[in-house]
Amino acid sequence: MKDLNFLQLHEIDKLVFPEEFCELTPDSPALSFVTDFKDHHPALLTPSVSAADAAQVMHAGHLSAVLVLDRQGLVAGLLTAEDISYQRVIQRVAEGVPRHELTVGDLMRSRSKLKVLSYRQVEKSSIRTVLQAMRDHGQRDCLIVDQHNHHVRGVISAAEVGRRLHAEINIDALPTFADIQRAVAPAH
Repeated sequence: MKDLNFLQLHEIDKLVFPEEFCELTPDSPALSFVTDFKDHHPALLTPSVSAADAAQVMHAGHLSAVLVLDRQGLVAGLLTAEDISYQRVIQRVAEGVPRHELTVGDLMRSRSKLKVLSYRQVEKSSIRTVLQAMRDHGQRDCLIVDQHNHHVRGVISAAEVGRRLHAEINIDALPTFADIQRAVAPAH
């Protein structure tokens, strides 16, 4: 019998996940980047969860986006890392909401403001094509919907795509009317 030599775990040794064993490129099928809820349970929160608790959950779980469900179990919105960022929280505090009272419902993108892609479109596209569509519409995170069955099927996160491609993916959010109004308003 051969003796085995034990080694030390080095600081540069990292945990790998199944998706890291695929050779992915911008021309890879977009479905390779979808967190498909058929295979993975979605991360979920409710609108009443405090912003601080949501930030802790997202940070601990390395989550870039979390679905928000209402009391009936319907999708109420999507909370992303950007939505819960320090800058966004400070913006809401400046608008008069006490920091300790901020909730997921205050920060999430509501259902009515979400733009989604159909599963059938994504199924036939490369991730390059999907990312370009996301750039064109200022969407850093995008829900994927199976329109035939009326299922929210998954999510694509530009941050996650960038991590998996080992590339920086820049998608600038489109300015809202309020952003434009603040930018052109005279300073007092």
